[in-house]
Amino acid sequence: MKRLLFGLAFCAVLAFSANVEAIWNDSDLVIYYSFDKDDDKEAIDDSGNGFDAEIDGGEWSKDGQLGGAMGCDGAKTAIKTPPEIPGVTDVELTEFTVEHWVMLEALTGGVQQVWESLNAAGAWPAETFIEGPGNMTFYVYDTKGTAHRTPIPALPTKKWVHIAGTYDGKVQKSYLNGKVTGEEDWSGKTTIFASPTGAIVLCKDNEADIQYLNGFVDEFAFYTRALSEDEINADMNDGVLFAVDPREKLSTMWAGIKAGY
Repeated sequence: MKRLLFGLAFCAVLAFSANVEAIWNDSDLVIYYSFDKDDDKEAIDDSGNGFDAEIDGGEWSKDGQLGGAMGCDGAKTAIKTPPEIPGVTDVELTEFTVEHWVMLEALTGGVQQVWESLNAAGAWPAETFIEGPGNMTFYVYDTKGTAHRTPIPALPTKKWVHIAGTYDGKVQKSYLNGKVTGEEDWSGKTTIFASPTGAIVLCKDNEADIQYLNGFVDEFAFYTRALSEDEINADMNDGVLFAVDPREKLSTMWAGIKAGY
C-alpha cells in the first residue's frame, strides 16, 4: 500500500514539475518586468528573452505589490523597451495580452499614461491610460484605422490595482482586479512598430514628453496570446512566474513526501 501511495505521490511531483516547466517556458510571454530588484538604470526582462528596458528618472521601491516596484514621478520618468522586439514589432498581431499592477499617487486632472506603443504613423496602436478623474481605458488601434476602447472603472489613489487588456482576434476585453469591465467584438489585426524611443514605453506618452504617470507600476507583462480570465487571475494572485520560485515549491513538496515514508 505504501508503495502504491508513494508511486501516486511521485506521479504528482512529476506532473507538478511538468507544469512548472510549461510556465517557465511560456513562449508567448515576450516581456516581463517584475521590478523585484533595484537594477539602477535598467528593468531586467524576467521572461528570459533579454528585452531589458532603459529607465530614465524612475525611483525603485521595495514596497511593490509583489516584491519591488518602479516609482514614476509624474514629470520625467520613462521606462523604455528596446526599439525592436522580434515577434512583436515585425509581425501583425492577431492576439495579445498586457497586464500590470498600478498604484496612483494622485490624480493630475489630465491624462496619465501607464504604457504606450507606436505604429508607423506615430499614432498609438495599443495603450492603457488614465484620464482626469481616474477613469482608465484599454485602447487598441487596428490595421484598418479603427480605434477600439474598452473601459476600466475609476481607480483609487494610493491603492494597488491589477489591470489587464486582452484581444483574441475576435473580442477585446479589459480587466480590473481579475474581473472583466469592458468588452468589444471586432475582428482584425494590430501592429506595434519599432521605434527609437522604445517599442513600448511605460509611465509616459511614447510620441511626446507628456502624459506622465504619477504613481507606481509593478509586474508588467506582455504576451502574444489572449490569456483567459483564469490565467489572468493566476498571474494576479501568484505572480507571472509564481510569487515564489516554483522550483523551490517542488523541492518542498518532494521533501514533505519523503518525510512521510
